[in-house]
Amino acid sequence: MHLRLLLILAFLFAMPAIAAYKWTMPDGSVIFSDQPPHPDAEKITLLPTQTFSAPPIPKQAVEIKPDAETRDIATYSSLQIAQPANEATIRDNSGNITVSVSSEPPLFIKKGHQITLLLDGVTISTSTSAQTMLPNIDRGSHTLRATIIDKEGTALITSNDSIFYLHRVSILH
Repeated sequence: MHLRLLLILAFLFAMPAIAAYKWTMPDGSVIFSDQPPHPDAEKITLLPTQTFSAPPIPKQAVEIKPDAETRDIATYSSLQIAQPANEATIRDNSGNITVSVSSEPPLFIKKGHQITLLLDGVTISTSTSAQTMLPNIDRGSHTLRATIIDKEGTALITSNDSIFYLHRVSILH
């Protein structure tokens, strides 16, 4: 019986009604309605529904700052060759050199930017990867430079030169 009463009250408050009626059945159950179907129905005066109006939002000048990937002109503050370190000596008989480059901000791949690596003044790699393996490099002293280029091939930033020394075992020495 209590469940029935709670359901009726829930429906009563869920439906917008100006007037409500209440009566008791011969079995003792209480009925609520928005129509007076019974002559003994008692009219219940409902309080007006509570409403709330949000205050108007003040108009403000909002500056939308595009993220780095969507800027029209991308600028890099730094480009460095992290590996091999400048003046590093590398011992690898196969002549494989791992090159790691870091930039600030990170490379804008969505804008078509790429990293070009120059070894001793010759372009040997162009990719979007910050890490590249250079195979079969001759032993000796080498100068490495990285450049970030846009999709048209224009250089946007160039790293400082990094000099490294590659030692490979030779049966002649």
